[in-house]
Amino acid sequence: MGRPLSGCRPLSLDPSERKTMIRSKRPVFLGLWLLLLAGCWQQKPSPMQATVALVNDEPITVQELQGAVSETHGLENGAAARDKGSKSLEATAEERQELARRLLEQLIERKMLIQEARRLKIQLTEGELQERFSEIREGMDEEAFLRYLNERNLSKEAWESSARETLLIEKLLNQLVGDQISLPEEELLQYYNSHLEEWSVPEQVKLRQILVETETEAEAVRQSLTKGADFSEAARTHAQSLEFGKDGDLGYRAAAELPVEFEPFFKAEIGSTSGVIKTPFGYHLIKVEDRLPARTLSFDEVKERIYQTLLEEKREALFSRWFENIRRKTEVKINEELLHKVS
Repeated sequence: MGRPLSGCRPLSLDPSERKTMIRSKRPVFLGLWLLLLAGCWQQKPSPMQATVALVNDEPITVQELQGAVSETHGLENGAAARDKGSKSLEATAEERQELARRLLEQLIERKMLIQEARRLKIQLTEGELQERFSEIREGMDEEAFLRYLNERNLSKEAWESSARETLLIEKLLNQLVGDQISLPEEELLQYYNSHLEEWSVPEQVKLRQILVETETEAEAVRQSLTKGADFSEAARTHAQSLEFGKDGDLGYRAAAELPVEFEPFFKAEIGSTSGVIKTPFGYHLIKVEDRLPARTLSFDEVKERIYQTLLEEKREALFSRWFENIRRKTEVKINEELLHKVS
């Protein structure tokens, strides 16, 4: 039994009280940023070393959890800044508390997996570690890498320790799956035949367009086309930036992919050119260059996609059963008082 924490409660392992964290062959908490950073904050001395949770008597500190929360907010704010069309909204206290609780659950589950890997005596080779370090650094030179760590107040040793734990977890999960999953072609074919609607491809037309800002310019281009001007050349000369250098080529498109203003022209003959069409984007001239009839993709065309889909489903089911057993054997205590102070 684990030692008691003041103000703590055991973590409920009732599946009805907690949503399954599995979304792929790796649990959702194995996202790259958390993988790399989840264990890092505990490596540096800090006044925030109070224990917010115990997992089989191994602590998760306030500093670790606060670091995960701060990193998540940093990623979200960065994404909002890059997306000029989105509004950056300050999270409410309730939302921040929910995030802290969710991230704590992820840290707890990570700790469970690390403990299980140690119990099974899973080992890592130096070659495996160096290969993983290189993959995660994504080609950053040493100066850029150290700057990255400094911006996050991390030491290189702490980062490597956390990356080592991440690789250990991955090796554990790969060992778990191993050769336990088989997918004979008959099963793939059965899935194909029972999901035929998924392989249906609608009729498509190959379009080329000229897009300009004013109706006067569009009409002038249309008149030049009637006198024999080349459509591709006109597109390159007159089109706005999205089409520049592409000769206005829109590729093959289904009717549902096109602006509603294009619909009357979808059935036009190959080689025909439209009149001026106005949309919220500007004034268009459209040429139909080819047409592909509706069809159903063959089994061979989608076999690999089916294989990956079924493999993912079986991995999820296998991991879920295995991990629930780990949960039942793990003693977890949470200090609710400290958890409510994290934001």
